[in-house]
Amino acid sequence: MFVLLEEPEAWSLMMVTSAVAIDNADISEEAKELIRRWRSDRPESSAEIAKLTDDLNKAMNKHLDAKFQRRVKSRGWYETVKQ
Repeated sequence: MFVLLEEPEAWSLMMVTSAVAIDNADISEEAKELIRRWRSDRPESSAEIAKLTDDLNKAMNKHLDAKFQRRVKSRGWYETVKQ
């Protein structure tokens, strides 16, 4: 399995995650303001979101590789491997 988020998807995920943290986490008003500022400093097509997208894709696929097996063709044969 391979997951590849695009920048708008990563931005949406970040927006939802930060909104849940602001609304539901037991954190101070100062911490909530820091999250809001962090979020507002990263518009949808910024360099920071491009890096976040790349980091999310790497982290998710690393987790999937560790958890699931793959079928890989090697020398004409398919092998089941866990990476």
